Amino acid sequence: MFEKSFLTSAITVTLCSLWPTLINTAVGVSSIDRDLMNVGKVLQLSGFTMVRRLVLPSALPYIFTGLRLSLGVGWMVLIAAEMLAQNPGLGKFVWDEFQNGSSNSLAKIMVAVFTIGLIGFLLDRVMLALQSAVSHSPAR
Repeated sequence: MFEKSFLTSAITVTLCSLWPTLINTAVGVSSIDRDLMNVGKVLQLSGFTMVRRLVLPSALPYIFTGLRLSLGVGWMVLIAAEMLAQNPGLGKFVWDEFQNGSSNSLAKIMVAVFTIGLIGFLLDRVMLALQSAVSHSPAR
């Protein structure tokens, strides 16, 4: 269904970008104030209600920090995976221009690097806007 190079790149990006979100989510959930959880027990909240009303809002800043880190790591790994697997994209373009060695190659590589940086910055800003829309935490 998919090309082997695409699957290899997708698995590589997934495995590399999974860990920041997973670790930050675990830290966020473990850092919830015990008094808050005790209040939930006193109010006899169900498990689902405790997760929805207490755990998730408290851990959301950590979760979004992990998501933003994962997005950055995933973007960097995607560019590198495109270079290695020869998938069409910015990574392959940079690699081809590097291998070309013509006098215009350096300028094209620099434009591609700035484009990669700009796209990464915009992805981070989109994730920050999504965090601000979903979270009730104060502005960073």
